[in-house]
Amino acid sequence: MSLKFNDQLLFWGLGVIQPASPGEIIEFLKLVYPDVEQWPDKKILANIFNNWLDRRYVIRLNKKYQLYSLTAFGNQRMDVKLRRQRDKARITLLRAAYDASLRRSEDVEQESDGVSPSSDVSSTTQEGSRPVKSGSEPSQTQSTRLRSRFYWSRVSEQLNFKVGLDFHSSDLPSYRFRYCSFPSLSSLQQASAEKPLERDMSLSQLALAIGVSPRLLTSFTHKAENHYRTFSIGKKGGGEREIASPRFFLKTIQYWIKSYILCHLDIHEACHAYLQGKSIISNAEQHVGKPFVANIDIEDFFGSITRDHVFRLLRKNEIGEKLSGVVANLVTYEGCVPQGAPTSPDISNALLYDFDDAMSEYCEQSGLSCSRYADDITISGNDRGAIVSAISRCATLLEGHSLKLKDEKTRISSNRASQRVTGVVVNEKLQPPREYQRRVRALFHNANKIPDQYIKRIEELRGHLSYLSSFDTLKDSRHLRRYQMVLAKLKALDIEK
Repeated sequence: MSLKFNDQLLFWGLGVIQPASPGEIIEFLKLVYPDVEQWPDKKILANIFNNWLDRRYVIRLNKKYQLYSLTAFGNQRMDVKLRRQRDKARITLLRAAYDASLRRSEDVEQESDGVSPSSDVSSTTQEGSRPVKSGSEPSQTQSTRLRSRFYWSRVSEQLNFKVGLDFHSSDLPSYRFRYCSFPSLSSLQQASAEKPLERDMSLSQLALAIGVSPRLLTSFTHKAENHYRTFSIGKKGGGEREIASPRFFLKTIQYWIKSYILCHLDIHEACHAYLQGKSIISNAEQHVGKPFVANIDIEDFFGSITRDHVFRLLRKNEIGEKLSGVVANLVTYEGCVPQGAPTSPDISNALLYDFDDAMSEYCEQSGLSCSRYADDITISGNDRGAIVSAISRCATLLEGHSLKLKDEKTRISSNRASQRVTGVVVNEKLQPPREYQRRVRALFHNANKIPDQYIKRIEELRGHLSYLSSFDTLKDSRHLRRYQMVLAKLKALDIEK
């Protein structure tokens, strides 16, 4: 079987894996259509792309390595059906590239003893320049803003043309562009059919950067209910929590927004939730050994963060007006940020930057310690009266963000009772609650006694072991060594089966 080659197919291939070289596009098309016998050679491809450059169908991003991306005119050159197919394939491969970059980020973090990367993983391309290696010392502002940022690998870098999607070593440097399909805002605007916007981006330009059709982005907001899966989960203290989880296509777009746009949001050092290098342990450790510890909850945290909150937050962080509006629409559902979307944690962290800053300053002046983990606020110190005053100050500051405290959850514990911060006991030292340790001990005991019934729960057991190992007081304890032996036993049984 053979397929007659046409430029529509070449447009589609570039659209799916851009930015890419002509050679990479042909290799990708060979992977998709293995039965095609003849493909254009390098000379023909060079003529085709030169012709496309003249017609402004493509923009050349790197002359030496012949990297191209489609322009707005090039996207329009594809018929509607082909654009829809491109969007589906593009998002699927973008998600794979994101997952691969995430794994790479975790590997680098482990190799550097848990120190989070300064801004980017591997080689990256700065605005309008050639690749540079990560590891250079960022300024203090960059360190704050780019704390969790990493660039996604190019789709074509993930394509191993022999075995499918996987890490693929190439002689071509690892180009990871600031705007995904484009190295700079100026090159993106050059590829756009619209009038350039100063430090801003329209919906069509955002779609161009991601490499999908504008119509796809608008579909996510016109009928948002079609792109979310809603369900309820039980709360620890009773009642139910409503979860709205975006479906695959929208979730991938939200991951893109998280990586390329929300990375610019300022997050205060007093915040410990959803951040690399921070955890419930780091949140609790500054409250160890304090005579009084106050636990405060924010009522309906995510549900109180509206689309208008998000828009104002983005504008405050110097993101353009049009782009702020588009992003605010894409990351909210039924008027607020959904609990279940990958963008919601970053937005909630950044929204309370001023609150975190004001509370930290107030508590420092009052001789108190203050930290926040999502909607859980902790204040500790020697003076109970000062803590009561700080709680009142906290409520006032939250009102400025249209948020309020959950009064029934506010409590102050003395060191004569069990003091807990985000589930961690902090009376004299950091340690997990005794009832939790007893439950885990029984779980591993049963797993050792009747291993066949626990093979499918290896990940659950590994999670308990990992959590306990994060406490310095428990490291290398006989209990943890025994848990490791039980896990090894279960793994061996699993391999045998």
